[in-house]
Amino acid sequence: ADKFPSELSGGMIKRAALARSLALDPEILFLDEPTSGLDPIGAGEFDELVATLQRTLGLTVFMVTHDLSEGFTLGTRLLVFDKPRHDPQHPNVYGARITYDLALNQGRMAARQALPVSLIQRLESVPLEVIA
Repeated sequence: ADKFPSELSGGMIKRAALARSLALDPEILFLDEPTSGLDPIGAGEFDELVATLQRTLGLTVFMVTHDLSEGFTLGTRLLVFDKPRHDPQHPNVYGARITYDLALNQGRMAARQALPVSLIQRLESVPLEVIA
């Protein structure tokens, strides 16, 4: 309340944006790369905030992230989208397709281990959809 917008940190800006969204009392919260640009500590704190809000308010959170660990930490369901690089049968078709649909409840680590190592390595640049 005592700062101008230009004086806010990245984490403060993200929390303010989240507060604006929650003021409308939504049932579903859509987050697009909510921790991008934050340092690891700030990202972890933001993830904890989202998890707490999800539990206490009963929100459904739909999050797009490139951070695989964030997906496995916050999600109850993880959809991995992958864009085919080259499809000779459909050279003019673009877009992502679901390559993995993982339920993440009790067996989070088992679900993560089900992913091929080559996919985990590629996921740094592939969007993940997280449904909590």
